[in-house]
Amino acid sequence: MMTDHDEKIAELEVKLSHQEKQIADLSDMVTEQWKLIEKLGGLLSKADARIEHLENYSPAPSLLDEKPPHY
Repeated sequence: MMTDHDEKIAELEVKLSHQEKQIADLSDMVTEQWKLIEKLGGLLSKADARIEHLENYSPAPSLLDEKPPHY
């Protein structure tokens, strides 16, 4: 027969088990999110480099710099 003390210990063990599972799940989520952040950071760096290249590449005078014919 379980005493009140034994029941409380069993209840705490169940709660601890659930908390350990939640912590493991959260840790897995953080790991996956970190991988995604690193991937997105790499993509952002590539996009920044591409934009910088396009801004610095200046062939013949741009059509945007010329006045339209109606001026």
